[in-house]
Amino acid sequence: MTQEPSKPTPITRANCATLASLKGTQLSGVTYHYLPPADGTHYAGGDKGVDHMLAAVDLDFGDRGTTAITWAMAGELEGLAILDRQSYSGIGTETFDAAAREAWREHIGERITAIGASWHKSGENCPESLWALRLSFAVGSIVIALGTDYPHLDYQPDELVVLFDTSLARSYKPRAVKRMASLWSPFPGGAIGV
Repeated sequence: MTQEPSKPTPITRANCATLASLKGTQLSGVTYHYLPPADGTHYAGGDKGVDHMLAAVDLDFGDRGTTAITWAMAGELEGLAILDRQSYSGIGTETFDAAAREAWREHIGERITAIGASWHKSGENCPESLWALRLSFAVGSIVIALGTDYPHLDYQPDELVVLFDTSLARSYKPRAVKRMASLWSPFPGGAIGV
């Protein structure tokens, strides 16, 4: 009997223990999940230091298994969901081997040395939820966040962007959100710094 995949739910500060478990894991591969473009073309990656139009990012940690990062909503609550030890199974039916992209390729085989978390309040009565996640390596970092890069980088709750450019990642904020918590703040289980 196969187990049904978990329904993604936004990570909140109250349930962020999964974030700490990513530290120290060795990256073996990366797969993007996306909706097939209407023009019938295939995903070729983004440009300007941003990959976009993504439904999920599967991080392959070898023996530890795959962890999927995707978007999730529960009413007004919007945020990133982390499906620990699960591959993504959802609306993004097409896949792309992102490990072939230079920005990811240079980190294949490396361990994640630190995790950065950025929180926001997506609704008046919502708890703070994770909207951006920074994976730091010995040299460099990559940010996975809610957003779109079409026609320009902007907050979008039902799509992901992957930011390779550090200055772009630091300047990106969820403008559509009414009130935002501090950027790249600590979470229980580990100190976070920019």
